[in-house]
Amino acid sequence: MIQRIQTLFLAIAAGLLISMFFTPMVRLGEDTTIPFVAVAAAKGFTLTTIFQIVCSVLSVAVIFMYRNRIRQIRLCNLNSLILIGYQVILAVYFFQRSSKLGEDALFTVPCIFPICAAILTFIGMRYIARDEALVMASTRLRTSKKAKR
Repeated sequence: MIQRIQTLFLAIAAGLLISMFFTPMVRLGEDTTIPFVAVAAAKGFTLTTIFQIVCSVLSVAVIFMYRNRIRQIRLCNLNSLILIGYQVILAVYFFQRSSKLGEDALFTVPCIFPICAAILTFIGMRYIARDEALVMASTRLRTSKKAKR
C-alpha cells in the first residue's frame, strides 16, 4: 500500500521523528548546538530517549501493517497519544531549562516535531479508517448480491 496517501502521512511523521536523533535540540549561546543524542546522554534525559525510540519504531511499524487496517488504526491512535505525551515532556523540560541546562539554553525547532508527527499520524489514521469503511461497504454489497441469487 505504498501508493496510498496515508502512507505518505505516516512516512513523513516517521521521517520527522527519526530526524530528531540527528538535529540539534538545544542551542547554548550563539555558536554551540547540542544534538538530541548528546543532550539525552549528558543530562540524563532517559525518558525522552525512550519516548523517541518507541515513537520512531512505532511510526515505521505502522506503515508496514497495511494488511490489518484495524490494528493499524489502533497503533496510530496509540502512537498519537504517546507523541502528545512526549511533547508534554519536552515542554516541561523547556520550562525547566534554567535548572537542567543553564539559563541561556534555547530549544530549537525540531522540539516541536512530535506534535507535528502526532497530527500527521492522526490524519493518516483517518484515511486508513476511510479505506476500512470502503472495504466493509463493498464487502457488504457483494454479500447482499450473492444472497439475492
